[in-house]
Amino acid sequence: MPISNSLFNSKMSFKQQLLLLFFASFTCLAITTSIITAWQTSIELKKSTVETGLQISNNLADRLILALLTGSKENARDAIDNALGFQSVDSISVYKEDATILVYNSKNESDTASSTLNRQLSSLQLYQETELTWTFFAPVKYLEEHDNIELIEPDEPAQKEQVIGYILLEYNKQALHAVQYSIVINNIVIAAILSLLLSLLVLWVLNRLTTPLLRLSHTMAQARDSGHYTNAEVFGPLEVQQMASIYNQMMTTLGNQNLALEKNRDTLESEVAYRTKELVVARDAALAASRLKSEFLANISHELRTPLQAIIGYTDLVREDLELECMTVQAEDLNKSIRSAHVLLALINNILDLAKIEAGKMDLNSKPVDIKDLINETVETVKPMADANGNNLSIAITVEQHTLNLDRQKVMQILLNLLSNACKFTANGDITFAISSDDKFLNIIIADTGVGIAQDKLEFIFDKFTQIDGSQTRKFEGTGLGMAITQKFCALMRAELTIKSELTVGTTVKVIIPIDE
Repeated sequence: MPISNSLFNSKMSFKQQLLLLFFASFTCLAITTSIITAWQTSIELKKSTVETGLQISNNLADRLILALLTGSKENARDAIDNALGFQSVDSISVYKEDATILVYNSKNESDTASSTLNRQLSSLQLYQETELTWTFFAPVKYLEEHDNIELIEPDEPAQKEQVIGYILLEYNKQALHAVQYSIVINNIVIAAILSLLLSLLVLWVLNRLTTPLLRLSHTMAQARDSGHYTNAEVFGPLEVQQMASIYNQMMTTLGNQNLALEKNRDTLESEVAYRTKELVVARDAALAASRLKSEFLANISHELRTPLQAIIGYTDLVREDLELECMTVQAEDLNKSIRSAHVLLALINNILDLAKIEAGKMDLNSKPVDIKDLINETVETVKPMADANGNNLSIAITVEQHTLNLDRQKVMQILLNLLSNACKFTANGDITFAISSDDKFLNIIIADTGVGIAQDKLEFIFDKFTQIDGSQTRKFEGTGLGMAITQKFCALMRAELTIKSELTVGTTVKVIIPIDE
């Protein structure tokens, strides 16, 4: 599997892959055929060589009959020397009938005759074989004739064969091995040449087949680089012609589509230019309206706040006079009026702050602030709201420095907005107000056990003039500006504001305010 992937998924061309595949296949086939042929030839050659050795041994046995009958070593040596004239015959041992050596002769003077001989053998055969030599065994037989034929029994032959000696002929395999090696090498060389010739033929055929594909690919590349829809030349094999025809049809279709797109683009550009002008006009009108709205809110807030502060002041004086005259009921009624006036004044202040922020006129006024005094004033303001709903307000202060450089008014407004929301949306629960600081940041955490906010509604709590429950029958009152102003103040002070909430569990708000140096 990895070999096929490396071959067919490589960066080689289609022609190179086919050529490599054909060459590898031809080479394997030719080499396999050559090896099988060489193996069969070697077997036949081995058989032929063994038969030659047996023939030499048999002929030598016939020539040694007289030498063994007479016990003449000279006669035996003549026959042995003739046999040693064969290149592959290394040594010859001639044994008498009693297995004693008569003559031994070898081309290697250091060799000695074998002292063991199996006299039980009575026929010409391969006696022993090693990796380098064969040893052939041949009995020397003499036909003994009877002089008086009348004395011979009817069942007995007229001549009787008698073994008078033995021959061991050592035949080396060097020539056979050389011929076998030559056959293998020649076959492999022939196979390689044949594979090369066949590969060249395949290469020529592949060139004829791939030329149309290369031209088609070149035409596609030109169309890609130039952007012109050029038609390809239709020629070559049937499949390539079909590909070229389909490509030409596709180019014609793309050309037509391109013309249509250009027309639509011109129309769309005109439409976009017209719509852009309308949007610019609408944007300018919206900006002008927003600016006028902010100016109106700022002006109307000033106009409302001035007489309202006078009303609160005079009402407070009347309330003090009534208390001096012990008119408690009338004084309590005026207290309610004063509280309502303060609520109205807070709403007007929120609107004024929002107008300043949107108009870009809200600036930071950082100066040293006693953080504990700020917290005490905030708690005194929200404590009545917490007690009104039966809430338990817990305060935890951990500050390294008592005086910090902050915009006191904005920090206090953030605390009042967050704590008043916690008191308003929590009934008979717990409200935790934790504040800590280090060298760089003031950390504020306000957590309550109130009604909580659904996860899909958290993104809407910072919208202006918006509450989660916006129906006319909503339970909690307010203008929906507190969280919007808090977010704007945090952004102005580069503070981080995060909210986590869960329905019926409660809400946790965390504010991290950088401290000015």
